[in-house]
This record gives sequence, structure tokens and C-alpha cells, in this order.
Amino acid sequence: MKGLALHTTKKQEKEIEKIRIFLEENNITLDLTLEDENYIDYHESKIVVHTGQKTEHVIYTALHEIGHYFNEFMPEIHNHAAVVIEEVLAWDLGKDIGRTIGIDIDEDNWNALMIDCIAKYIKYPNI
Repeated sequence: MKGLALHTTKKQEKEIEKIRIFLEENNITLDLTLEDENYIDYHESKIVVHTGQKTEHVIYTALHEIGHYFNEFMPEIHNHAAVVIEEVLAWDLGKDIGRTIGIDIDEDNWNALMIDCIAKYIKYPNI
């Protein structure tokens, strides 16, 4: 698959395709890019995921961004605690959606990536 690591397995390619299909059914595009950032472009209904990471992380990051997209947590007060809560909820919802669409999630690897990413929001509150 274009832009992914050379060691991407057929199973991982199928999982990325499941994510693409889910997003297309919801009128959202998945953009796998070498851009060094993961984000949602709400105006273009697009989820952008950096491919310069392990393919498993690309899959989990895409699910996390999907979690953000469908997250209904919208507090009136937007402070550091709210950002951390939003991140946790996005990881949780992303995992639920991943399981629903048939993505095989390794709990240990998922949790390690989630904790690493959330720790950055705790350590660097301005990101």
C-alpha cells in the first residue's frame, strides 16, 4: 500500500481497507501521508495520518482520530483537563469502533501507544 512501511503485512493492508470503507460510508476520507502530523480536517471531512510510523501505529492512530471525529464530549470549559479527557475518550471510542469493524487490536500495543500519546499531553500541556 502506497506510503506505508515496507514490512506491512497483508492483514494490516486489509485492516486499513476496513478503516477506509468505514470512513467512506460516513463520507470521510482517509489520507495517509508523509506529513509529520496526525489530525482531522473537518472542513474537508478528512482524517490525516502520518505514515512514517510502524504500520500498526498507523492503524491505531487512524482509529484514534476516528474516535475524535465521532466523540461527543464538548465541554464549555476548554482547559488542560478537558483536553486530556478528550484524548482518553478518543482512544476508547476508536478502539470500540475498530473492534466493531473487525480490526484485530493487540491490547498491550494499543495501551502502550495510547499511554505514550496521552503522556505527551500531560507533560506538554500546550500541544
